[in-house]
Amino acid sequence: MKIGIINYGMGNIQSVYNAFKYLKVEVEFTRPENIEKYKAVVLPGVGAFKDTLTLLNPYKKYIQEFISGRRAFLGICVGLQYLFEKSYENGEWEGLGYFKGEVKKLPEKKLPQIGWNKIVIKEETPLLKDILSGSYVYYINSYAAEKENAFATSFYGMEFAAVVGKENVFGTQFHPEKSGEIGLKILKNFVEVTKNVCNSKY
Repeated sequence: MKIGIINYGMGNIQSVYNAFKYLKVEVEFTRPENIEKYKAVVLPGVGAFKDTLTLLNPYKKYIQEFISGRRAFLGICVGLQYLFEKSYENGEWEGLGYFKGEVKKLPEKKLPQIGWNKIVIKEETPLLKDILSGSYVYYINSYAAEKENAFATSFYGMEFAAVVGKENVFGTQFHPEKSGEIGLKILKNFVEVTKNVCNSKY
């Protein structure tokens, strides 16, 4: 089993790659149009929603087809935001719409939020197996998705979605690849989710 990291010109992809390699997971960079050959892919993101949207729009159908094929998918930071219906970052932009809800600016004077913040687990999910509520993870963000239907939330001026998921698709607003042992455990859990998805479908 090999995991693909989508290289679309945005995101801290090398750190994500290094984290999976540390876990001894077979992983490689891939262009969005080539993701159909993988059992699981990760969509990293660092930067503005509009830029992500512009770069990914030509490949939107490939991502939709991958997700509908019930293979494992993980969006990180802006990669999570892309999966929602709409973002209000420097305008109003339509996302992929896989998750219901909107991405809004955090109501804090000091933005972006940079550093460690705790997650509060609201509902069990395989992605957070053996992760304790109150664990700290690493954020770099000024916008976040609404907290409704989130598996875990964090607070920075408002409560927002830290971890979301539905069927084979997951997202983290924080950066697991920068979140120490907790983040590595979450990525390891994603690998296990991938194995389960592959075993049931492939």
